[in-house]
Amino acid sequence: MIDGLLRRIAEFHRSRPSVPEFPMVAPVLDALDRARCPGDVEPRLLPVVQHLDEVEPSGDAAVDAILEEFRRLARALPWRQTVGYLDVLSRDYLDNYGYVQLLGPNAIVEHTDVRVGIGLWGPNIHYPAHKHEAEELYHVLAGEPSFVDSDGESRFTRPGDAVHHAPWQVHSQDFGATPTVLLYCWTGAVEPDAVLVDAG
Repeated sequence: MIDGLLRRIAEFHRSRPSVPEFPMVAPVLDALDRARCPGDVEPRLLPVVQHLDEVEPSGDAAVDAILEEFRRLARALPWRQTVGYLDVLSRDYLDNYGYVQLLGPNAIVEHTDVRVGIGLWGPNIHYPAHKHEAEELYHVLAGEPSFVDSDGESRFTRPGDAVHHAPWQVHSQDFGATPTVLLYCWTGAVEPDAVLVDAG
């Protein structure tokens, strides 16, 4: 079911200048090339899925190939949220956030060393400071999110841009006036989820 989407993600990574810049992309590509979707995928919808109808093409052919296939499949996929966030973040945040884990632990395609997925956030949402043991590479597929590091430095991004986080690097995000779609990949210690950082 998601084999075509996985191929488009692999093609996208190979088209980016970040491939030689970030060595972590090599094991991600190896995992994507070997991945095969199981026969049955049980859908699980979340309220955030409604925002996919507002996502516009970016004009970047490799980005739009992923978006097109993801939007086609979205309502048949198992959407999820980080368990540790459910009793902490606001109802507004939870109604405007979700992701599909395509590859990784407890994902559509099981993998112990790599996570690959696509996240969606509604407009004007703040993702509080968080961190995780895994190394992370984001690519912006839609929207114009700002990524904020632990020093408070903000980086404004557009579709096609890459944002890298080292293991345990604290970061937060601010999502703009249109829905944001992010492709993410993790390597290293991919089993533990992200945890929120207590700003107090």
